Amino acid sequence: MKCLVFSDSHGRSFYMEKALSLHPDTEVVFFLGDGIRDISALADKHPDKAFIAVRGNCDFSGLLRGGEVGKVEGITLMEKRIFLTHGDLYGVKYGTSGIEAFAEGRRADIVLFGHTHTPFIKYVSTEEKYKNEGEDFITPSPYYLFNPGSIGEGSEKSYGVMTLTEGGVLLSHGKFV
Repeated sequence: MKCLVFSDSHGRSFYMEKALSLHPDTEVVFFLGDGIRDISALADKHPDKAFIAVRGNCDFSGLLRGGEVGKVEGITLMEKRIFLTHGDLYGVKYGTSGIEAFAEGRRADIVLFGHTHTPFIKYVSTEEKYKNEGEDFITPSPYYLFNPGSIGEGSEKSYGVMTLTEGGVLLSHGKFV
């Protein structure tokens, strides 16, 4: 299952439409905030695709296909627990410790976040996270942190491509210069 991940369009939806045209086999579009009106208009143009969104710090309210958009959402696709948030609630501009605590607390497989405008991928394995800990602790499951960057700001517009299969997860970034 192919998914596109957008964040931080800030009123500029041209590149989201362009990315969708480059990936016509996309089934699910995730939007991570700061441009709810943009993604709502895009969802109206593409009724054949599922759209899942959260509000960012610049989105004070919003609707997507008739439903109110929250600050954090969770969904299970292809047996993967995916959580999405803008990232401002977890201090992502100052590091990943807050979003890692969120991921571990939710036992997430994938956490999608934006806010920094910088593309980012990190895989946190059980061994990496707890290699120096004692033996008496609860081992969290490994997870991915994925930020698509900004589709509307900066000289390089970026977005995420997430492919879910029975064999695993493939994450990558697309860019427009």
